[in-house]
Amino acid sequence: MLTPDLSHPLVILDFETSGMSPAQGARAIEVGAVLVASGRIVDRFQSLMNPGFAIDPFIENFTGISNRMLTHAPSNAEAMQEFAVFIADHPLVAHNAAFDSRFLKDELERIG
Repeated sequence: MLTPDLSHPLVILDFETSGMSPAQGARAIEVGAVLVASGRIVDRFQSLMNPGFAIDPFIENFTGISNRMLTHAPSNAEAMQEFAVFIADHPLVAHNAAFDSRFLKDELERIG
């Protein structure tokens, strides 16, 4: 297990998604993150993301995010451009890092 160095700022993130894998067409539908410096939260980021398609009722129930909520959300590209600025070059931490990193990589690649 890797222990983060709390003397340097880092970003702890979490994604909610429309499915299990970007390779199967799933997209991020929400990103939330905190910037931690010296062991304290110093900034926060949260955004729903409209993936451009309706999400499955199972995902609505699982995440608590409805298609209605996503209708008025910014596009994935808009939200991820803002998120890219937020994370800058900070180290990233996630509970399910393998899962979240696939979606982070996919969404960032889509915006170039």
